[in-house]
Amino acid sequence: MHITHKAVGRFRSTILAVCLSSLAAMAHATVESGHWAVLPESISGYPEANTYIAVDQTVQGDYTGSIVNYDAAKGALTFLSYNADEGSELFLVKPGDALTITSQSNFVSLYTLQNTPVQVGQDFYLGVGTRSGSDPGFSWANHAWTSFGWAHLQVDGQGQLKVVNSAMAFREPGIVVGTLTAVPEPATWLLSGLGLLAVGTVVRISRPLRPMKLGVAHCDPLGLH
Repeated sequence: MHITHKAVGRFRSTILAVCLSSLAAMAHATVESGHWAVLPESISGYPEANTYIAVDQTVQGDYTGSIVNYDAAKGALTFLSYNADEGSELFLVKPGDALTITSQSNFVSLYTLQNTPVQVGQDFYLGVGTRSGSDPGFSWANHAWTSFGWAHLQVDGQGQLKVVNSAMAFREPGIVVGTLTAVPEPATWLLSGLGLLAVGTVVRISRPLRPMKLGVAHCDPLGLH
């Protein structure tokens, strides 16, 4: 089959556009360090509460939070309630975990253990899922989280929790705990993979054919040479 240089050029341009669009989709993630705060304070209506864990719902800083009790001596964390807004959900996680919209059910949710002390120790990680009313397509009827994050927490000299490190991936389907790496949607990975596969095809098609050297056999039946 004869393929012209012009056809190969058009094909290469198309594949390049696919690759660039897929890379742009992967790079659009808004992942930033910070966006968590732990406030040692009492909460009206919750006499047993002594800590408020706040997380930002947007990159601009609109926060929501969870009302908890933390017993430093026992290393026990008890989830009591959360803000009456778009809400959030805390998870027990560890570094390297991929906390995503599909994997969140694999982690212990403090929300489901309301008023139940959970042993976390004095050096631990929490993950969070949250959302904002400013998210595209937001609906109160849809409880799916649209942003995910994590925090590394330790106990200070006064027995209070402090944030050692933290991050949030806003309007992303997940984040790798302990990193600033968002977990893209499966469709984005598929698009990128198809683009790379197609690039390999273009390279093979556009590679010039090397001329074949044909040897001519010398026939000397009389053995004169």
